[in-house]
Parts: sequence; C-alpha cells; structure tokens
Amino acid sequence: MALELIERGCPNCGGVISSDRLEKGLPCSKCLPKPTEEKVCDALEELKTLKYLKPFCDTDKSLERFINFFEKAVGAKPWSLQRVWAKRVFMNQSFAIVAPTGVGKTTFGLVMSLFLKGRVLAIFPTRLLAQQAGDRLSELAQKVGVNKKILIYQSKKNIREQFLNGDWDILLGTNMFLHKNFENLINFKFKLIFIDDIDSFLKRGKNVDYLFKLLGFSGEEIKLALKENKTQRDYDRLARIRKRKRDTVLIVSSATLKPRGKRAYLFRNLLGFDVQKAITTLRNIVDVAEPVKDLEEALEKSVELIKKLGKGGLVYLSVFYGKDKVQEVKEFYRKHGINAVSYLDYKPEELYQILEKGEFDVAVGISHITNPLVRGIDLPHIIRYAVFLDPPKHVFPTELTLSPPLLHGLLLTLLNLFEGDDRLKAIQYVMYLKRYLTLREEQLDNYPRIKERVEEIKNFLENYLKDENFLKKIKESEDISLVPKEGKLYIVVGDANSYIQASGRTSRFIAGGMTKGLSVVYYSDPKAFYSLKKRLALYYMTQEIEFKRLSEVDLNKLIKEIDEDRKRAREILQGKGVAQIKDLFKTTLVIVESPNKARTIAGFFGKPQMRLVEDSVAYEVPLGDRLLVITASLGHVLDLVTDKGFFGVLDDTYPYLPVYDTIKICRETHEQHTEYEYLKKRCKGKIEDKLEIIKGVREVSYEVDEVFIATDPDAEGEKIGYDLYLLSKPFNFNIKRAEFHEVTPKAFREAIQNPREVDLNLVKAQLVRRILDRWVGFTLSHILWDAFGKKWLSAGRVQTPVLGWVIKRYEESKEKKGEILLHVNDFPLKIEIEDLMFAKEIFKDLELADISLSNPQEEEKRPLPPYTTDTVLEDANEKLHLSAHKTMKILQELFEAGYITYHRTDSTRVSDAGKYLVAKPYITKMFGEEYFYPRSWGEGGAHECIRPTRPLEPKDLEFMITAGIAEFEDPENALKVYELIFKRFMASQMRPAKVITEEIILKLPYFEWKERVVTEVKEHGFDLMYPTFKVFPKKEKLEITHKEFREVPKVYPYTQGTLIQEMKRRGLGRPSTYAQIVQTLLERHYVVEEKGFLIPTDLGREVYEYLTKHFPEWTSEELTRKLEEAMDKIERGELDYMEVLKEVHRIKVLLKEEKAFKK
Repeated sequence: MALELIERGCPNCGGVISSDRLEKGLPCSKCLPKPTEEKVCDALEELKTLKYLKPFCDTDKSLERFINFFEKAVGAKPWSLQRVWAKRVFMNQSFAIVAPTGVGKTTFGLVMSLFLKGRVLAIFPTRLLAQQAGDRLSELAQKVGVNKKILIYQSKKNIREQFLNGDWDILLGTNMFLHKNFENLINFKFKLIFIDDIDSFLKRGKNVDYLFKLLGFSGEEIKLALKENKTQRDYDRLARIRKRKRDTVLIVSSATLKPRGKRAYLFRNLLGFDVQKAITTLRNIVDVAEPVKDLEEALEKSVELIKKLGKGGLVYLSVFYGKDKVQEVKEFYRKHGINAVSYLDYKPEELYQILEKGEFDVAVGISHITNPLVRGIDLPHIIRYAVFLDPPKHVFPTELTLSPPLLHGLLLTLLNLFEGDDRLKAIQYVMYLKRYLTLREEQLDNYPRIKERVEEIKNFLENYLKDENFLKKIKESEDISLVPKEGKLYIVVGDANSYIQASGRTSRFIAGGMTKGLSVVYYSDPKAFYSLKKRLALYYMTQEIEFKRLSEVDLNKLIKEIDEDRKRAREILQGKGVAQIKDLFKTTLVIVESPNKARTIAGFFGKPQMRLVEDSVAYEVPLGDRLLVITASLGHVLDLVTDKGFFGVLDDTYPYLPVYDTIKICRETHEQHTEYEYLKKRCKGKIEDKLEIIKGVREVSYEVDEVFIATDPDAEGEKIGYDLYLLSKPFNFNIKRAEFHEVTPKAFREAIQNPREVDLNLVKAQLVRRILDRWVGFTLSHILWDAFGKKWLSAGRVQTPVLGWVIKRYEESKEKKGEILLHVNDFPLKIEIEDLMFAKEIFKDLELADISLSNPQEEEKRPLPPYTTDTVLEDANEKLHLSAHKTMKILQELFEAGYITYHRTDSTRVSDAGKYLVAKPYITKMFGEEYFYPRSWGEGGAHECIRPTRPLEPKDLEFMITAGIAEFEDPENALKVYELIFKRFMASQMRPAKVITEEIILKLPYFEWKERVVTEVKEHGFDLMYPTFKVFPKKEKLEITHKEFREVPKVYPYTQGTLIQEMKRRGLGRPSTYAQIVQTLLERHYVVEEKGFLIPTDLGREVYEYLTKHFPEWTSEELTRKLEEAMDKIERGELDYMEVLKEVHRIKVLLKEEKAFKK
C-alpha cells in the first residue's frame, strides 16, 4: 500500500507517482502502466515513453559495452571506481580522479580513449611519459582489435603535418605542446581531454586558459570565473554555465599538492570540481613511546631497534637540535653499520629518487612540517617505520620579533595561562594576527597601522615574559616547557601536525587499504611527550592515537605484517595483484541533512575533494576500503501540498493518501512553500527548488555501489530519510539507513558497518504528526483569518493549549505573597509567606527571633542527571538568558560539529562509551579514579542523554575556537552552552558527596520556620565539578547579617525554560518541537517577553478565548496529549496510523459549518 503520492517525483516524466512504485524502482503508471520483469529502460523504450531516464539508460548500455571492452583490453573487468568514472564520462561529466595509488587511473584513461567515438587529447608532463602511454595504447588497441590512429606529437616535419591534417584519433602530447600549438588545436573538436598530471599542468597559467577554451568556454566566461569579488548574480550565472551541456569531457589525474594560483578556481567555477587531491588522514600505524635518559640513550636504543627492523626507516630529530645534529646522527649510524642518508645530502628531487630506489637503511631529517622527509614522500612499497629521537616540537624564542606567525603561535601556546581581561585581550590579538599570518616582518613598514598593532601585541607578550611569576607559571604548567639553550630561553610545546605528517609516511593509501606502519617516539622529558599527546588529542580528535610501550608490541609479528603490505604495494605498483583486491574497494554515498555535518564527517578522514552535482555539493574522500561521497539534503526535500484534497490529503476514499511535492524556498526571505506560484507572488528574489538537490542526489546515487541515508536519528529524520530513499531507489537498489547519535568517527563507522532498513513505523508516526498539524492547524487558522481579518494568525493542536497555560499563569502571577530574604552568618536564606500582612509582621520582628541549629544528620547528596532537551533549554534560558530557539541552533551546531551527542532527546541514559571513554578519563585525571562513579541513569532505548562526545574541556574548546579549528556562528554562546553540558554530564558520573546537614530554626513567639542546610562536607564528590548546595558557616553565634522584604507573585509567569518544562511534564510537544512552539507564540505576537517572563498580549487572549469558546474539543490539552500518546504507539508499531487519521478527519466538518469560510 502506498504511504504517499509525490508530485513531480516520477524519475522519467516528472509527474505524480506513488511511494510503492518508487520503492520498487519503477516510474509512474503513465510511463509504465504495468510492472514488468524486464529492465525498466527496455520496457520504456518499447512503450516509447522514455524521457528523463534516457541519459541513465544510455549510460547503462555504454557501461555494459565498456566493461566487455575493458576486460578484453586489460584481462580483467573494471573495478568499482573505474565503473564510477566510466558512468561520469558517459553522462558527459568532467571530473578529477580521487583514488589511491595503484588503482589504474592511467589505464582507465587509455582504455576510455580507445572506446569513445571522437577525438581524444591526452596531455602528459614529459615526452617520455607521453611515449610510454602511446606504446601502451598501441598494445591495448591491438588486444581489442581497434583500428585507431594514435599520434605521439614530436616536432618532426611528417608528424607535425599528420597533426595539422587531423590524420589521428588519439593525440598524445606534453604541457609544452599544448602551449605552443593551441592555435591549431582549437580547430579540432574533442570528445575527451585527459590530463595525466594536473600539478605540472597548473604551473603555466596560460595553458589552463587554453584548456578551458578547448572545452568550449568563452573568454568572457573564463574572466567571470576568475573575478575576485563575485555578486550573487555572478554565482547564478556560473551555475547556469556549469549546467550547460558540453560535448567534451575533461578528466584530470594525479593531483598531489594544494594547487597554487587563482586559475585552479576555474575548475570549480566552470566545471564544478576541485583539482586539489583528496588527502586522507587515515593511518594504520602502531604508535610506540619509550622513555630514555637523554638523546645519547635514544640513539643507542634506536641502533638496536633499526637493526631489528631493517631497511626503509625515517629518523627524525626535533627542530630544537638543528641541522648540525642531523649530520652527527647520520655519522653515528654509519659507524654502527647502518646505511644512513641525510636530507641535507641531496636536493629534494634527488633525495626522492634515492629513497625510491630503496638503497638505504634510514634517512635522517628534522620533524618539522617544512622538512622534505615530513611531507611529499609517498612510497608505500619502501618506507616501513619512523623513529623520533625526541618528540616533534614547536620552539618559540623568548626574545621576540615583529613576526606575525611567531607572535600568533606564542599567544596560542600561552593562551590558557592568561587570566581575566588579559585572556580576552590575548584572544582578540590571536584573531587579529590570524588575518596577517602571510605578512613577513620586513613587509610591516608598508602597513603602518598593522605594524603599530603588532608592536602592541609584542609589548604585551614581552611584559609577561619578563614577569617572574608568569615564567614560574609556565614552568609549573603541565604541557609547556621553558628550556635554556646557549644562554637563551625558549618556550617549547609538542608539534602534533609534524608528528602526524612524519609518522604518516609509514602508512599510505593504496588499492585495498592502508599499508601498516610503525612509529617509535623516544622522550627524555615527560612534559614534552605529554604536550605532544595533548595536542594530538586536541588537533586530531579523529585519529584516536594511543601510544604503547615497545614491550607491549609483538615486534616479529608486526614486522611480518609490515613486510606483507610492502610486498602487496610493490605488486600493485607493478600492475599485479589488483584483481584480488579490486572488488574489496567500494564506492559509497552517504546522505546527511546539513552541509555542516557533511563537512564534519568528510573531515574525519582527511581533506575531501569538493564536487558540484546539479545544486548538490558532494565531498569525496578515500576511507580504507571505499571511496566515501558525502552530500546533504539541506533538511526536508518534500512537504505536504496545500491545494489537493483536504489540505494536502486525498480523503475521497479510505485509506487517505497524503500528497507531497518538493519544497520551494525564497532565497531573500527564506519563506518555504510547495507551490511555486504562491511563493512567486511573495518573493522578490530567486526561488530555489529542492528538486535540483534531488536531481544531484539521484545522479550521485546512480554512480555508486551503495547508498547510506544518515539523516537525524528521530521520527522527523526517518521521514526525511524515507523521502530520499524513495526518490533515489530507481537509480540504486542498494540503499540502507545508517543511524548514529553522535558525529564521531567511531559512531559513523559503526553506523555504516551496521546499516538497517528504513523504519516505516517511525515514518508513519511522522506522517500522522504532519497531517494532524496540517488538519487541525490549517482548519483553525483559516477560521481565525476569517473571524479576525488577519491572514498571519495561526492555531495549532499544541500551540493553542500552551498559549492557554501562559494566559492562566500570568493571571495567577497577579496574586502576591511575601518573600523575606535574609542572610544568617552571610548565608542566604529565603522565607516565603502566602499571607502578605503576616509576612510583613514577621519581617518587622526578625531582630527578636531566636535562631538555632539542631538535629545533625549524615546524608549523601547526589548529582543531577545529565541533560535532556527540555532541561538544557531551561538551564540555558535561566543561566545564560538564551531563547529556546537560539539554544536549539547552538545545540544543532555543536552536534553537527561532533562535540555533543544528539540534542533532541528525552532520555537521560548514558552509554558505556559515555561512562568509560568520556567521563572516566577526565574525572580520573582531574580528581582521581576514586571520584568516578558510573551511572546509566536511564535504561535501554537507542537514544542517549545530551553529553560531550569526548573528554574535551571547555577551555580546550575555547582554544580550538581561537585557533580556528572549531567554528561557530556565535562562538561565545556556543562555548557557554557546551560548558553547561560538559559540567553537568561529568558531575553525573561522579561519586555522591557525603555531608552533615542540620536544621536551621528561626523562632518567634507566634511563628516558627525550619530549613535543612549543609553544615559540613565529610567527603567531596560531584560538588567539586557542579555544586548544587552551599555550606552553611557554623559559628558560636548565629546572627542575621542582612534582611530584605519583597512582594512577589504567588507563582511567577512562565519563562521560556519553565514553559518547556511544563510541556514535558504535561506530555505536550516533543524534544524536536519544544523550541518551535515557544518561537511561534512569540512570532505571532500572542505573547511577548518582558524581563525574561512570557506575558500574553491582548491579541493572544482574544485568539485563545475565541478558539476555546467555539472549538473546545480541538484546542483541549487532553486531545493533544492523547494524540501525542497515539503517535508514540504508532512509532512502536502498536497502533494503525490510519485509525488516528480517521478519528481526526472529523475536524473537516468545521469548515462546512463555518459559513464565512471560503476556500
């Protein structure tokens, strides 16, 4: 049975289609009246109804022919990645190849050149490579029996004549050939242009311009793509240019470095892809750390280790030792029979050639990001291990210069040691210097205002570095060292980036996964090693690096594994062994809701390559055994229409059938609607249609082996996922749902390793929620419009009862009571008296009161549970004065960036990961293991409390924000909300506090008041993290040190926080809707916020009175609660969703009774 109809959802004609047909991968019944056993493409062709699916059908046919052709040429079928590339070529898409070493990029380009009809141009960096490719082409052509004219360009007269006469099918040349012969090349039309080494090609800007002209772009279009300050109109025009159909396909390969020069932007702006290589930060390395007495001992121990490990090692000294020490170390190894080379012995190109030949045991360098042995070495078959004779370090002189990078780095290093206003000043200085990191000191004279500010920053730091107390603070810090050298002082911290890059040389990405490597760090200064570990955890949270001792590693077994991987790498590079591993490598599309989440996930595994497909942005990054493609739907793609049936639901027959269409958005006002014409009347700017996003998702789904839909883990996320599942199903049958409750590498991997089917019960519950909101809300809203003459008014099944609570509470708040605030021994107490006159009398006689302490008892004070949506919204409102709407936006950002678990939850449950991987390490480090007291709080269920995803302290997050590692729309408040969550969660996993409580008794002849207070803490616990009580100061004499009388409301009006708590308590709304309900009341001007309290307006009262008077059944709290309970039952599969719709359908009669209502 169909759950919904989707207008413009048919993949073939763009007409209306039912969900059950899409689920079977079929087009609508107009295109294909009867389901068929034969292929859909063949059936549509027979019926002559093939339309929008034609390019996909044609591609299927071309792919089938290409697979056979490839197998004949190469002796094996193309593997997953090569099939993806082939589909792109047949769909006329240009692209950059994202692939590990040894997957047959050049082979693919050559076979495709032979397969395609039309001329092909292949450009190589050198004549030798062009000649080798030409020879290989001839060999392949012979195997498949293709008679194509292959011309390798040379300046010989006969070859030049052959070229000018067009007497060739495939032309191979160099970058220089293109540069010299562009005027002749422009006369030919190419089907394919293949650039084998984009790095060398980009070095000559003119060549890039020539390339784009060969692809059919005009000089004006190239100029627009290079324009620096583009307007929105420019971007819209570039989008139209990108979507224009072109006859020539461009494939670029072998990007290894970040391309320099603005011409690299031509690829993104005109073709929709980046030429920068997708860099993986995945590593398959055993990290070892060994304490030593000094560098001499490290050298001696390393000799023993190197002799055991054998050839293919890299040895690093930190920058602290310098070049002279590198040569000393090299000579030391040679004396001990180790064939060592130094990076200083050769030019970088020569060094690479020496390493590539493998004619060395170890190469010695400096563990700094600029050292040639740290970056750019990609030799998976040669490099086996790395040895660090001391931890990589950042070294800052205390004698400062005006260098912006130096001052910026030093400020960041010392940031956590500054306090108060100076800490804020330091943060501002870091932000300022970040803009000028490329400025050299000698250039500052050209910018007097900048120089003046840099001098101010230098003076700020110098004053601190002359302060003995501050220097003592540095010495006592856990991760910053103050080291003397040759009569000067240096500030030293760990260099995480250099460690990741240098050790990463031992584990490279090849076809079939990451090669195994070993990294050994010797350290004589535990502080330096701790500093490295801390920065690795901070900057590279996704790496999850754990150092072992050498004694914990089975070295013989590890060497065997390392050597097996080197053998495999050699075979792959020689073109052998690919057949065995190629089917293990998959292409996987992951669809999430937001671009932020897409970027976060892609960033876990490296620096992704960006690609535009229609209006979708896709991030591509290699992940172990697969190429990961991540894209975002930007939330819901479909919504109920308004112009069909009963407000979007066909109800002439039973069961009812909701009708959905794509969401259209006004770019200027962000207003959304499903009807284009309706929005057109209200929108002055461009209207964007989610159909364009759907087209992009469909196209990428078609390319890949499998699709995982990873929308949010709740009913709303399930419905978004279901819509994407339906719309993608005709293009890929291998679609699953991936669910994770925190955006972390571990949770993500587990989700894609354990996918599930879409949960139709959750989908049905969300369908019911949307339809009920529409039926009740639209019906009552239309009646309100007519009654009040205001078309912006609204009513809703939750909104209206909640408005009633606000009105009632405000009326109750007009009644006053007495509140006596007094301090006894400076300890604050509050006495509340309902009778105002009596309260005043007590206040007058307070000086006569007898105050005593009695009845001591030992008690355990327990922490509060971790946050749920309602409690965090309440606390953020009360403590930070943030609106519920603002807090939800911050929580969404924190979740999507991977700092907290899913924030729409009513569960306090804490998983084992939360207890033992997040709480325990932090509590043990800060307070001692005896303070750790694991609690689950809630039981079972998939949802968890809101908690940090790792033991990242708020001050560390502040550092990350300042350093630009973490970015938020409102960083100050994001940090405050994170701190609330962090402290509350950590406290929830700490032991109870054991206290002595006593009753404080205040007595007058006619009045007695008691309150139990804590007078002593016998054993601290959670209170050290998140105190929920104060300790009363016991003295011999108890006296009143302050008193104050106030008339206060008997009950206060609701705040946003207390209103949400009331909604939770009374079972109205859900975690995903609390904030929106409050926001709607404010936006409709039914309530206003005064001094943090929600006050009903006259309009709010009138609307509420009108609705409850005329429609009590549909605005009652009881009905809303019953419907919420019914939806919970539908989610659990205990209730038929149609029964609920049938019951609520009765509301339609109101429209008929309301005579003034006009459709």
